[in-house]
Amino acid sequence: MLLAAVCIAPAVADDVGGITMPGTSNFDLILSDGMTKFFKFEGGGLNALHVTTDPESEPYGQVTTTEEQSGVFYLSETGGRGFFDDMILMVAVNGAVPDDFALHIRASGYRWTPTPALNMPPTADQIEYVDGAYEGTITKENFKYSPQTWKPAGNNLPGAYPIYYGQDVSDGSNPFHTVYIDLNVGNIGKNSQIDGLKDMGAVKIEYEFENFGTFAAFNSYGWCNQSNQGQGISWTNRIVGEGSSGYAVIGTAPQGGDVAPGSGEGSDTGASSGLSGSEFTKQESGEVNGHVALVTTNSAPALLDGGGSATLSLVPPAGTETVKKATLYLFVDGSKQDDIGIDPALRFTLNGRSVSPDRTVTDREGGKDAPVAATYSFDMDRLPEGALSIEVTNTGTQGAVCTLDGGALLVVCEDPALSQVIWQVAEGCDAVAIDDDNGIYEEDVVTKMILDEHLDLDCVGAARLYVVGTGPGAWTDGGGRVGLNDREWPGAFGRNGSMLLADLDATRSLLPRENTVTVRAQKNVGDGGVLVNRLAVLVTTRGTPVSADAGVAAGTVPTMTKAFLIDNPVVSQVAVTLPEQRSPFLVTVEDAETAGGGAPPEGEVYRYLKLRLEGAKAEPTFLALTFRVPSAWIADHGLKAEDIVLMRRVGGEWQAFPTVAGEEKDGSVEFTAQAERLSLFVIGGKAGNGAIVSETKTTPVASATTAPQKSPAGWFPLVAAFSLLMLLRRH
Repeated sequence: MLLAAVCIAPAVADDVGGITMPGTSNFDLILSDGMTKFFKFEGGGLNALHVTTDPESEPYGQVTTTEEQSGVFYLSETGGRGFFDDMILMVAVNGAVPDDFALHIRASGYRWTPTPALNMPPTADQIEYVDGAYEGTITKENFKYSPQTWKPAGNNLPGAYPIYYGQDVSDGSNPFHTVYIDLNVGNIGKNSQIDGLKDMGAVKIEYEFENFGTFAAFNSYGWCNQSNQGQGISWTNRIVGEGSSGYAVIGTAPQGGDVAPGSGEGSDTGASSGLSGSEFTKQESGEVNGHVALVTTNSAPALLDGGGSATLSLVPPAGTETVKKATLYLFVDGSKQDDIGIDPALRFTLNGRSVSPDRTVTDREGGKDAPVAATYSFDMDRLPEGALSIEVTNTGTQGAVCTLDGGALLVVCEDPALSQVIWQVAEGCDAVAIDDDNGIYEEDVVTKMILDEHLDLDCVGAARLYVVGTGPGAWTDGGGRVGLNDREWPGAFGRNGSMLLADLDATRSLLPRENTVTVRAQKNVGDGGVLVNRLAVLVTTRGTPVSADAGVAAGTVPTMTKAFLIDNPVVSQVAVTLPEQRSPFLVTVEDAETAGGGAPPEGEVYRYLKLRLEGAKAEPTFLALTFRVPSAWIADHGLKAEDIVLMRRVGGEWQAFPTVAGEEKDGSVEFTAQAERLSLFVIGGKAGNGAIVSETKTTPVASATTAPQKSPAGWFPLVAAFSLLMLLRRH
């Protein structure tokens, strides 16, 4: 951003603000009233807060520059937690501050007593809207800190994070005085699950400048009492790359110093600004008794010059189930002409019939002239029989090239014989890559997807997260990082044809209200490491719904099956079938030290377990357990996986239950076993027990300590992941 060429001599006294800001994180921030708040901000924190002029229609904000010396804007919140207990307004004034300078601020919003529970938003009856929660005037004396060119933002460009959009932070001749105002109100977003909020829960800021002749920028900071980041200020509005928002005011008589973004030439934000991450805003969800399938192409990428074409083929999953939803996705990157990025000009034909995409999303793979990537989405009313043939033609002129990476078909099928499935989809196009030379660092290159379907975790039997992207051919396996809430899988992607796929067990990483998926790049742009994030699918399955048993005879008592995730080092899940009831109940698992006074079973004993059912009005008619046994323990005792079995004592004898051995995951073998009732159980092993080794094995999951496995080609039926519940239905 260029400086204005106007040089009007200001009438100012000596400069103010003699305290040097001690860093970008972990210090006590001095506020305008002389009080302090702890500025923690150890990492991230750029996605939840925004500055907007319209919190209802544009909650994610926008970059605003105005010459109006008085006006209104809002501080909005869209994060997963859904709230901030206290909001701080940063005001940065360029150049020297006049003696008679005055800024009148009036802030209104919601106030409550912060809860002591982690990430717990206030309820509707705990909040109070306060009109004019802060009313004050900022003068020259309120600016405590020495002039600087950057705003504190933790590990986000430390010491070099801009104060306003498009700023050249390296220009040391252009410093700002900063002041931080405690607004005495919090901020509530849609994920607080509170309806009918004034201004959508945002903080309303009314401002008026007096005797102001340079340039000022406003920024938002959030403080939280209890969060995953700890207590303190750890969030601010993004001001670099896509998703930026801010509010700036040009003084009535500019006197040198910076001008507002976009007010002159040179407003490009940098050669690689397009490589910063953004948030997918298109989400869709639904429920069905059935399963979800994802079919991908497996052909090599095709380079299309103007007039050229290529054909992709897809084979939908076989079966007679009713198709409830089908969406075809096609992925293109590298669209350019004469080394200047252009939007692709494509024609699509499906099985000989011309079709047009229902949605198109594009992103540049770098700065303003970089090549363009695109994701095309086609909603299909029905699936034709047999394979799909998709012809893609580049209708541009000679020299207008792009690469057809391939495509994917998402199918949601209904089958009353299967368990209930909740599916959530986020689609988009976001090119990310680390480029240190142009100020794009690892914390910037993250795509965020928020899936906000409410989940009853007591009823979740299993969950899979699928992420689809395209990337450099050098990434055979192990590129990128995928996160779900507080867990992250490094090297999560495996290559499937021209696609990059992550297939992850998400069961133990779910949150009930909102689940945040993040996808990060790990490669440097100089190494050809541009990752284009395309699609995320989260699928959770529940136990059989109430009265869902097929073929229940007249006069018999209907039953229900409910799956519980268990917080136990050995048992991870228990599914219970019992007579239908509406009141809640719960399964608990406790470790036991002995066999309860009787003789232990023959062979080796790994663990005694006691299961209890709390709140049930009748005894269960069937149980299914999922448990883990360390591979080292099995080998140390001279056993094999098929020797492990679940047992209980009946009439002084130990009875073995049908036990199925799955694949090894993270150093343990996972087993499923069936039983008739609650009891004291033992997990043990004896050579020749003959447990069944599952023929349908789930894909090993990439973790922080285990090398990722290549995602399987073709479609991903959740029936395999949910085999435990299928055993129940067959019973």
